[in-house]
Amino acid sequence: MRITLVQPPLTLEERYGVKHQSGGETIPLGLAYLASSVRAAGHKTKIIDAEINHWNLKEATKKIMETTPDLIGLTAVTISIDNAARVAEEAKKIKPEVIVLIGGHHFTTAPEETLNLFPVFDIGVLGEGEETLVELAAVLEKYGLAQDELKKVKGLIFKDEAGNFIRTPVRERIKNLDALPKPAFDLLGDITIYSPPAHTVRKFPACTLVASRGCPGQCTFCTRSIYGNILSQHSAQYMLDMVLELYHKYGIREVQFRDDNFTVFRDRLLEFCKLLKAQKINFVWTALGRVDMVDPEMLRAMKEAGCWQIWVGVESGNNEILKLIKKYTTKEKITQAIKWIKEAGMGVGAFFIMGHPGETKETIRETIDLALSLPIDEFHCTFLTPLPGSEIYRTWKKYGVFHEDWKNLNEWRPVFIPFGVSQEEMERYSKMFYRKFYFRPRIDLNYLKKVRSPRHLRIYFSGFLALLDWVFKRKASAN
Repeated sequence: MRITLVQPPLTLEERYGVKHQSGGETIPLGLAYLASSVRAAGHKTKIIDAEINHWNLKEATKKIMETTPDLIGLTAVTISIDNAARVAEEAKKIKPEVIVLIGGHHFTTAPEETLNLFPVFDIGVLGEGEETLVELAAVLEKYGLAQDELKKVKGLIFKDEAGNFIRTPVRERIKNLDALPKPAFDLLGDITIYSPPAHTVRKFPACTLVASRGCPGQCTFCTRSIYGNILSQHSAQYMLDMVLELYHKYGIREVQFRDDNFTVFRDRLLEFCKLLKAQKINFVWTALGRVDMVDPEMLRAMKEAGCWQIWVGVESGNNEILKLIKKYTTKEKITQAIKWIKEAGMGVGAFFIMGHPGETKETIRETIDLALSLPIDEFHCTFLTPLPGSEIYRTWKKYGVFHEDWKNLNEWRPVFIPFGVSQEEMERYSKMFYRKFYFRPRIDLNYLKKVRSPRHLRIYFSGFLALLDWVFKRKASAN
Protein backbone atom coordinates (compact mmCIF):
# COMPACT_ATOMS: atom_id res chain seq x y z
CA MET A 1 0.00 0.00 0.00
CA ARG A 2 0.91 3.66 -0.33
CA ILE A 3 0.81 4.87 3.26
CA THR A 4 1.15 8.53 4.23
CA LEU A 5 1.60 9.36 7.89
CA VAL A 6 0.63 12.87 8.90
CA GLN A 7 1.33 15.41 11.62
CA PRO A 8 -1.58 17.85 11.15
CA PRO A 9 -1.22 21.64 11.06
CA LEU A 10 -0.68 23.30 14.44
CA THR A 11 0.77 26.75 14.96
CA LEU A 12 3.17 27.71 17.71
CA GLU A 13 0.47 30.05 19.01
CA GLU A 14 -1.97 27.13 19.29
CA ARG A 15 0.60 24.98 21.07
CA TYR A 16 2.24 27.53 23.38
CA GLY A 17 -0.21 30.42 23.61
CA VAL A 18 1.36 33.71 24.71
CA LYS A 19 4.74 31.98 25.14
CA HIS A 20 4.99 30.89 21.52
CA GLN A 21 8.05 33.09 20.89
CA SER A 22 10.18 30.70 22.94
CA GLY A 23 8.50 27.47 21.82
CA GLY A 24 10.16 24.58 20.03
CA GLU A 25 9.28 22.19 17.24
CA THR A 26 10.30 18.62 17.84
CA ILE A 27 10.63 15.53 15.67
CA PRO A 28 7.38 13.53 15.33
CA LEU A 29 9.16 10.47 16.66
CA GLY A 30 6.01 8.38 16.85
CA LEU A 31 5.42 8.77 13.11
CA ALA A 32 9.07 7.94 12.42
CA TYR A 33 8.71 4.64 14.29
CA LEU A 34 5.45 3.82 12.53
CA ALA A 35 6.97 4.66 9.15
CA SER A 36 10.00 2.43 9.66
CA SER A 37 7.76 -0.46 10.73
CA VAL A 38 5.39 -0.37 7.74
CA ARG A 39 8.23 0.34 5.35
CA ALA A 40 10.03 -2.76 6.62
CA ALA A 41 6.83 -4.68 5.82
CA GLY A 42 7.10 -3.60 2.19
CA HIS A 43 4.74 -0.63 1.98
CA LYS A 44 5.56 2.65 0.22
CA THR A 45 5.68 5.10 3.08
CA LYS A 46 5.79 8.89 3.38
CA ILE A 47 5.68 11.33 6.30
CA ILE A 48 4.00 14.72 5.94
CA ASP A 49 4.68 17.09 8.84
CA ALA A 50 2.43 20.09 8.34
CA GLU A 51 3.34 21.54 11.72
CA ILE A 52 7.07 21.97 11.15
CA ASN A 53 6.46 23.31 7.64
CA HIS A 54 3.84 25.79 8.89
CA TRP A 55 1.34 24.65 6.26
CA ASN A 56 -2.28 25.61 6.59
CA LEU A 57 -5.14 23.19 5.97
CA LYS A 58 -5.19 23.54 2.19
CA GLU A 59 -1.42 23.38 1.84
CA ALA A 60 -1.21 20.31 4.05
CA THR A 61 -3.96 18.54 2.15
CA LYS A 62 -2.30 19.31 -1.16
CA LYS A 63 1.02 17.85 0.01
CA ILE A 64 -0.69 14.74 1.38
CA MET A 65 -2.66 14.04 -1.77
CA GLU A 66 0.43 14.50 -3.95
CA THR A 67 1.67 11.25 -2.39
CA THR A 68 -1.39 9.46 -3.89
CA PRO A 69 -2.10 7.60 -0.64
CA ASP A 70 -4.24 4.51 -0.21
CA LEU A 71 -4.06 4.99 3.54
CA ILE A 72 -3.62 8.17 5.59
CA GLY A 73 -2.55 7.80 9.20
CA LEU A 74 -3.01 10.87 11.38
CA THR A 75 -1.64 11.44 14.86
CA ALA A 76 -2.93 14.16 17.15
CA VAL A 77 -2.69 15.55 20.63
CA THR A 78 -5.76 16.99 22.33
CA ILE A 79 -5.29 20.50 20.96
CA SER A 80 -4.73 19.27 17.39
CA ILE A 81 -7.45 16.61 17.05
CA ASP A 82 -9.82 19.10 15.42
CA ASN A 83 -7.14 20.04 12.88
CA ALA A 84 -6.55 16.35 12.14
CA ALA A 85 -10.24 15.86 11.40
CA ARG A 86 -10.31 18.85 9.06
CA VAL A 87 -7.35 17.42 7.13
CA ALA A 88 -9.18 14.10 6.83
CA GLU A 89 -12.32 15.83 5.55
CA GLU A 90 -10.40 17.72 2.88
CA ALA A 91 -8.53 14.59 1.80
CA LYS A 92 -11.77 12.65 1.39
CA LYS A 93 -13.26 15.44 -0.73
CA ILE A 94 -10.43 14.82 -3.18
CA LYS A 95 -10.30 11.04 -2.87
CA PRO A 96 -13.42 9.64 -1.14
CA GLU A 97 -12.11 6.07 -1.12
CA VAL A 98 -8.93 6.89 0.80
CA ILE A 99 -8.84 5.17 4.20
CA VAL A 100 -8.12 7.45 7.16
CA LEU A 101 -6.76 6.26 10.49
CA ILE A 102 -6.42 8.23 13.71
CA GLY A 103 -4.13 7.39 16.61
CA GLY A 104 -2.04 8.90 19.38
CA HIS A 105 -2.38 9.65 23.08
CA HIS A 106 -5.51 11.76 22.80
CA PHE A 107 -7.40 9.23 20.73
CA THR A 108 -6.49 6.36 23.02
CA THR A 109 -7.86 8.29 26.00
CA ALA A 110 -11.15 9.29 24.36
CA PRO A 111 -11.81 7.02 21.37
CA GLU A 112 -15.61 6.87 21.30
CA GLU A 113 -16.01 10.56 21.98
CA THR A 114 -13.51 11.40 19.24
CA LEU A 115 -15.12 9.14 16.65
CA ASN A 116 -18.56 10.49 17.48
CA LEU A 117 -17.36 14.06 17.07
CA PHE A 118 -15.33 13.30 13.95
CA PRO A 119 -16.93 10.46 11.95
CA VAL A 120 -14.55 11.19 9.06
CA PHE A 121 -12.02 8.85 10.71
CA ASP A 122 -12.57 5.32 9.39
CA ILE A 123 -10.58 3.43 12.01
CA GLY A 124 -8.88 4.29 15.28
CA VAL A 125 -5.69 2.72 16.55
CA LEU A 126 -5.51 2.25 20.32
CA GLY A 127 -2.23 2.15 22.22
CA GLU A 128 1.15 1.48 20.63
CA GLY A 129 0.72 1.50 16.89
CA GLU A 130 3.75 -0.14 15.27
CA GLU A 131 2.60 -3.77 15.27
CA THR A 132 -1.05 -2.80 14.83
CA LEU A 133 -0.37 -0.71 11.74
CA VAL A 134 1.69 -3.44 10.08
CA GLU A 135 -1.08 -6.01 10.60
CA LEU A 136 -3.81 -3.56 9.63
CA ALA A 137 -2.07 -2.56 6.41
CA ALA A 138 -1.84 -6.20 5.38
CA VAL A 139 -5.57 -6.68 5.97
CA LEU A 140 -6.56 -3.47 4.19
CA GLU A 141 -4.38 -4.32 1.21
CA LYS A 142 -6.07 -7.68 0.80
CA TYR A 143 -9.61 -7.16 2.08
CA GLY A 144 -10.24 -3.43 2.24
CA LEU A 145 -12.60 -2.38 5.03
CA ALA A 146 -14.19 -5.84 5.41
CA GLN A 147 -15.17 -5.77 9.06
CA ASP A 148 -14.89 -9.51 9.65
CA GLU A 149 -11.21 -9.20 8.77
CA LEU A 150 -10.66 -5.97 10.68
CA LYS A 151 -11.95 -7.67 13.82
CA LYS A 152 -8.95 -9.99 13.70
CA VAL A 153 -6.50 -7.12 14.18
CA LYS A 154 -5.83 -6.26 17.81
CA GLY A 155 -5.87 -2.67 19.02
CA LEU A 156 -8.58 -1.16 16.79
CA ILE A 157 -11.88 0.61 17.24
CA PHE A 158 -14.38 1.43 14.48
CA LYS A 159 -18.11 1.53 13.84
CA ASP A 160 -20.15 -1.16 12.15
CA GLU A 161 -22.87 -0.51 9.56
CA ALA A 162 -25.41 0.15 12.32
CA GLY A 163 -23.19 2.75 13.95
CA ASN A 164 -22.20 0.59 16.91
CA PHE A 165 -18.63 0.66 18.18
CA ILE A 166 -16.50 -2.40 17.66
CA ARG A 167 -13.37 -2.75 19.78
CA THR A 168 -10.99 -5.52 18.84
CA PRO A 169 -8.93 -7.29 21.54
CA VAL A 170 -6.36 -5.16 23.36
CA ARG A 171 -2.92 -5.10 21.79
CA GLU A 172 -0.20 -6.31 24.13
CA ARG A 173 2.56 -3.84 24.93
CA ILE A 174 5.79 -4.14 22.97
CA LYS A 175 8.18 -5.61 25.52
CA ASN A 176 11.40 -5.42 23.51
CA LEU A 177 11.68 -1.97 21.97
CA ASP A 178 14.96 -2.97 20.33
CA ALA A 179 12.94 -5.23 18.03
CA LEU A 180 11.55 -2.12 16.33
CA PRO A 181 13.37 -0.81 13.26
CA LYS A 182 15.25 2.43 13.83
CA PRO A 183 12.99 5.49 13.37
CA ALA A 184 12.74 6.59 9.74
CA PHE A 185 14.58 9.88 10.18
CA ASP A 186 15.24 9.97 6.44
CA LEU A 187 11.53 10.50 5.74
CA LEU A 188 11.47 13.70 7.77
CA GLY A 189 13.50 15.75 5.32
CA ASP A 190 15.97 18.20 6.82
CA ILE A 191 16.06 17.20 10.48
CA THR A 192 18.01 20.31 11.41
CA ILE A 193 14.89 22.47 11.00
CA TYR A 194 13.50 20.76 14.09
CA SER A 195 14.67 22.10 17.43
CA PRO A 196 13.64 22.08 21.07
CA PRO A 197 13.07 25.54 22.57
CA ALA A 198 16.29 27.49 21.93
CA HIS A 199 16.76 28.50 25.55
CA THR A 200 17.06 24.80 26.46
CA VAL A 201 19.72 24.09 23.81
CA ARG A 202 23.48 24.48 24.15
CA LYS A 203 24.55 23.24 20.69
CA PHE A 204 22.70 23.41 17.39
CA PRO A 205 21.49 21.45 15.49
CA ALA A 206 19.51 19.75 18.26
CA CYS A 207 16.61 17.34 18.41
CA THR A 208 14.66 15.17 20.84
CA LEU A 209 14.59 11.42 21.39
CA VAL A 210 12.50 9.10 23.56
CA ALA A 211 14.29 5.89 24.53
CA SER A 212 11.73 4.33 26.87
CA ARG A 213 7.99 4.12 27.32
CA GLY A 214 5.98 4.35 30.50
CA CYS A 215 6.58 5.83 33.94
CA PRO A 216 6.23 4.42 37.46
CA GLY A 217 4.73 7.69 38.69
CA GLN A 218 1.11 8.14 39.77
CA CYS A 219 0.80 11.90 39.23
CA THR A 220 -2.87 12.83 38.97
CA PHE A 221 -2.27 15.36 36.16
CA CYS A 222 -0.57 12.88 33.80
CA THR A 223 -2.24 10.72 31.18
CA ARG A 224 -1.12 7.10 31.16
CA SER A 225 -3.56 5.80 28.59
CA ILE A 226 -1.03 4.15 26.27
CA TYR A 227 1.88 3.07 28.43
CA GLY A 228 0.44 3.25 31.93
CA ASN A 229 2.86 2.08 34.59
CA ILE A 230 4.22 -0.70 32.39
CA LEU A 231 7.76 0.28 31.46
CA SER A 232 9.76 -0.73 28.41
CA GLN A 233 13.10 0.52 27.18
CA HIS A 234 15.65 0.56 24.41
CA SER A 235 19.00 -0.88 25.38
CA ALA A 236 21.99 1.38 25.89
CA GLN A 237 23.49 0.12 22.62
CA TYR A 238 20.32 0.90 20.65
CA MET A 239 20.32 4.39 22.16
CA LEU A 240 23.94 4.89 21.20
CA ASP A 241 23.24 3.71 17.65
CA MET A 242 20.45 6.30 17.29
CA VAL A 243 22.68 9.05 18.66
CA LEU A 244 25.53 8.13 16.31
CA GLU A 245 23.20 8.03 13.30
CA LEU A 246 21.89 11.49 14.15
CA TYR A 247 25.42 12.75 14.78
CA HIS A 248 27.21 11.38 11.72
CA LYS A 249 24.43 11.32 9.13
CA TYR A 250 22.40 14.39 10.05
CA GLY A 251 24.88 16.60 11.90
CA ILE A 252 22.95 16.69 15.18
CA ARG A 253 25.11 17.97 18.05
CA GLU A 254 22.65 17.82 20.93
CA VAL A 255 19.84 15.49 21.95
CA GLN A 256 17.21 16.06 24.59
CA PHE A 257 15.94 12.76 25.96
CA ARG A 258 12.24 13.29 26.57
CA ASP A 259 11.55 9.96 28.27
CA ASP A 260 8.90 10.46 30.95
CA ASN A 261 11.60 9.51 33.44
CA PHE A 262 15.06 8.96 31.98
CA THR A 263 16.52 8.13 35.39
CA VAL A 264 14.24 5.20 36.19
CA PHE A 265 16.41 2.67 34.29
CA ARG A 266 19.55 3.23 36.35
CA ASP A 267 21.67 0.35 34.97
CA ARG A 268 20.82 1.29 31.37
CA LEU A 269 21.64 4.92 32.05
CA LEU A 270 25.06 4.09 33.47
CA GLU A 271 25.83 1.75 30.54
CA PHE A 272 24.74 4.40 28.03
CA CYS A 273 26.98 6.97 29.71
CA LYS A 274 29.91 4.55 29.52
CA LEU A 275 29.33 3.80 25.82
CA LEU A 276 28.81 7.44 24.85
CA LYS A 277 31.82 8.68 26.79
CA ALA A 278 34.04 6.18 24.94
CA GLN A 279 33.00 7.72 21.59
CA LYS A 280 34.74 11.03 22.38
CA ILE A 281 32.52 13.01 20.02
CA ASN A 282 31.54 16.69 20.08
CA PHE A 283 28.10 16.00 21.47
CA VAL A 284 26.01 17.09 24.48
CA TRP A 285 22.63 16.07 25.84
CA THR A 286 19.97 16.69 28.47
CA ALA A 287 17.30 14.53 30.09
CA LEU A 288 14.21 14.50 32.29
CA GLY A 289 14.44 12.91 35.73
CA ARG A 290 12.67 12.56 39.05
CA VAL A 291 14.11 14.09 42.20
CA ASP A 292 13.61 10.81 44.08
CA MET A 293 15.47 8.76 41.46
CA VAL A 294 18.82 10.51 41.18
CA ASP A 295 22.00 10.03 43.20
CA PRO A 296 25.53 11.47 43.12
CA GLU A 297 27.08 8.47 41.31
CA MET A 298 24.49 8.58 38.53
CA LEU A 299 24.81 12.33 38.16
CA ARG A 300 28.61 12.21 37.91
CA ALA A 301 28.36 9.57 35.17
CA MET A 302 25.87 11.71 33.24
CA LYS A 303 28.06 14.78 33.48
CA GLU A 304 31.17 12.88 32.31
CA ALA A 305 29.21 11.57 29.29
CA GLY A 306 28.22 15.07 28.12
CA CYS A 307 24.94 15.73 29.93
CA TRP A 308 24.82 19.43 30.77
CA GLN A 309 21.31 19.86 32.18
CA ILE A 310 18.61 17.82 33.90
CA TRP A 311 14.95 18.83 34.05
CA VAL A 312 12.98 17.76 37.11
CA GLY A 313 9.30 18.02 37.96
CA VAL A 314 8.94 20.13 41.09
CA GLU A 315 5.28 21.05 40.43
CA SER A 316 4.54 22.69 43.82
CA GLY A 317 6.28 24.13 46.86
CA ASN A 318 3.61 22.86 49.25
CA ASN A 319 4.03 19.37 50.70
CA GLU A 320 0.29 18.81 51.15
CA ILE A 321 -0.37 19.55 47.48
CA LEU A 322 2.52 17.29 46.46
CA LYS A 323 0.82 14.53 48.43
CA LEU A 324 -2.62 15.28 46.98
CA ILE A 325 -1.38 15.14 43.37
CA LYS A 326 0.47 11.87 44.16
CA LYS A 327 3.86 13.26 43.31
CA TYR A 328 5.27 11.40 46.31
CA THR A 329 8.08 13.90 46.80
CA THR A 330 8.69 16.64 49.34
CA LYS A 331 10.35 20.03 49.38
CA GLU A 332 13.23 18.42 51.24
CA LYS A 333 13.76 15.75 48.53
CA ILE A 334 13.51 18.40 45.83
CA THR A 335 16.10 20.57 47.53
CA GLN A 336 18.51 17.67 48.02
CA ALA A 337 18.25 16.42 44.42
CA ILE A 338 18.82 19.88 42.95
CA LYS A 339 21.84 20.33 45.23
CA TRP A 340 23.29 17.04 43.94
CA ILE A 341 22.73 18.02 40.30
CA LYS A 342 24.51 21.34 40.79
CA GLU A 343 27.37 19.68 42.68
CA ALA A 344 27.80 17.32 39.71
CA GLY A 345 28.37 20.38 37.52
CA MET A 346 25.10 20.36 35.56
CA GLY A 347 22.34 22.91 35.10
CA VAL A 348 18.86 22.45 36.52
CA GLY A 349 15.61 23.04 34.69
CA ALA A 350 12.43 22.77 36.74
CA PHE A 351 8.80 22.24 35.82
CA PHE A 352 6.14 23.86 37.97
CA ILE A 353 2.35 23.73 37.75
CA MET A 354 -0.01 26.37 39.07
CA GLY A 355 -3.65 25.74 39.93
CA HIS A 356 -3.54 22.34 41.60
CA PRO A 357 -6.52 20.98 43.54
CA GLY A 358 -6.39 22.71 46.90
CA GLU A 359 -4.37 25.62 45.53
CA THR A 360 -4.64 28.98 47.29
CA LYS A 361 -2.80 32.28 47.08
CA GLU A 362 -0.67 31.09 49.99
CA THR A 363 0.35 27.81 48.32
CA ILE A 364 1.17 29.64 45.10
CA ARG A 365 3.45 31.96 47.07
CA GLU A 366 5.10 28.92 48.67
CA THR A 367 5.85 27.56 45.21
CA ILE A 368 7.32 30.85 44.01
CA ASP A 369 9.39 31.20 47.18
CA LEU A 370 10.77 27.66 46.79
CA ALA A 371 11.71 28.27 43.15
CA LEU A 372 13.52 31.49 44.00
CA SER A 373 15.39 29.86 46.87
CA LEU A 374 16.81 27.01 44.77
CA PRO A 375 19.76 27.19 42.32
CA ILE A 376 17.47 26.55 39.34
CA ASP A 377 18.76 27.84 36.01
CA GLU A 378 15.49 27.91 34.09
CA PHE A 379 11.90 26.88 34.56
CA HIS A 380 8.50 26.36 33.03
CA CYS A 381 5.29 27.03 34.92
CA THR A 382 2.14 25.78 33.24
CA PHE A 383 -1.44 25.75 34.48
CA LEU A 384 -2.90 22.50 35.73
CA THR A 385 -4.99 21.13 32.87
CA PRO A 386 -7.32 18.12 33.24
CA LEU A 387 -6.30 16.26 30.09
CA PRO A 388 -8.42 13.31 28.93
CA GLY A 389 -7.06 10.13 30.50
CA SER A 390 -5.65 11.77 33.62
CA GLU A 391 -6.99 11.16 37.12
CA ILE A 392 -7.82 14.84 37.58
CA TYR A 393 -9.92 14.68 34.39
CA ARG A 394 -12.18 12.22 36.22
CA THR A 395 -12.24 14.03 39.57
CA TRP A 396 -11.98 17.76 38.81
CA LYS A 397 -15.55 18.52 39.97
CA LYS A 398 -14.44 17.97 43.58
CA TYR A 399 -11.79 20.66 43.32
CA GLY A 400 -12.85 23.47 41.04
CA VAL A 401 -14.34 24.64 37.76
CA PHE A 402 -13.15 23.33 34.40
CA HIS A 403 -13.77 25.10 31.09
CA GLU A 404 -13.35 22.11 28.79
CA ASP A 405 -12.58 22.80 25.17
CA TRP A 406 -10.06 20.48 23.55
CA LYS A 407 -8.60 23.31 21.48
CA ASN A 408 -7.62 25.20 24.63
CA LEU A 409 -6.01 22.37 26.59
CA ASN A 410 -2.43 23.36 25.82
CA GLU A 411 -1.53 23.85 29.52
CA TRP A 412 -0.67 27.50 28.96
CA ARG A 413 -4.22 28.76 29.61
CA PRO A 414 -5.95 28.62 33.02
CA VAL A 415 -8.87 26.41 32.04
CA PHE A 416 -9.16 24.73 35.46
CA ILE A 417 -9.81 27.11 38.34
CA PRO A 418 -9.50 25.55 41.82
CA PHE A 419 -11.97 26.71 44.44
CA GLY A 420 -9.28 28.49 46.49
CA VAL A 421 -8.23 31.02 43.85
CA SER A 422 -9.74 32.98 40.96
CA GLN A 423 -8.75 32.93 37.30
CA GLU A 424 -7.58 36.53 37.52
CA GLU A 425 -5.38 35.71 40.49
CA MET A 426 -3.92 32.70 38.67
CA GLU A 427 -3.01 34.86 35.69
CA ARG A 428 -1.48 37.59 37.88
CA TYR A 429 0.56 35.12 39.91
CA SER A 430 1.78 33.40 36.76
CA LYS A 431 3.14 36.70 35.45
CA MET A 432 4.66 37.49 38.83
CA PHE A 433 6.37 34.09 38.89
CA TYR A 434 7.99 34.63 35.50
CA ARG A 435 8.94 38.20 36.34
CA LYS A 436 10.55 37.34 39.67
CA PHE A 437 12.38 34.34 38.26
CA TYR A 438 13.76 35.72 35.02
CA PHE A 439 14.46 39.33 35.98
CA ARG A 440 17.38 38.46 38.24
CA PRO A 441 21.05 39.16 37.49
CA ARG A 442 22.10 35.51 37.96
CA ILE A 443 19.55 34.22 35.43
CA ASP A 444 20.23 36.97 32.89
CA LEU A 445 23.98 36.39 33.13
CA ASN A 446 23.50 32.66 32.59
CA TYR A 447 21.59 33.34 29.38
CA LEU A 448 24.26 35.69 28.12
CA LYS A 449 26.85 32.98 28.74
CA LYS A 450 24.78 30.52 26.68
CA VAL A 451 24.79 32.68 23.55
CA ARG A 452 26.96 30.74 21.14
CA SER A 453 25.43 31.65 17.80
CA PRO A 454 23.40 34.36 16.04
CA ARG A 455 20.45 31.97 16.28
CA HIS A 456 20.69 31.96 20.06
CA LEU A 457 20.94 35.73 20.18
CA ARG A 458 18.01 36.26 17.82
CA ILE A 459 15.68 33.87 19.62
CA TYR A 460 16.68 35.04 23.10
CA PHE A 461 16.08 38.67 22.16
CA SER A 462 12.72 37.88 20.55
CA GLY A 463 11.68 35.80 23.55
CA PHE A 464 12.78 38.52 25.98
CA LEU A 465 10.68 41.13 24.18
CA ALA A 466 7.69 38.79 24.20
CA LEU A 467 8.17 38.13 27.92
CA LEU A 468 8.32 41.87 28.63
CA ASP A 469 5.14 42.46 26.65
CA TRP A 470 3.27 39.63 28.39
CA VAL A 471 4.42 40.38 31.93
CA PHE A 472 3.89 44.14 31.87
CA LYS A 473 1.07 44.75 29.42
CA ARG A 474 -1.50 44.97 32.24
CA LYS A 475 -1.17 47.14 35.29
CA ALA A 476 -2.81 44.63 37.60
CA SER A 477 -0.25 42.49 39.37
CA ALA A 478 0.25 40.37 42.43
CA ASN A 479 2.43 41.81 45.18
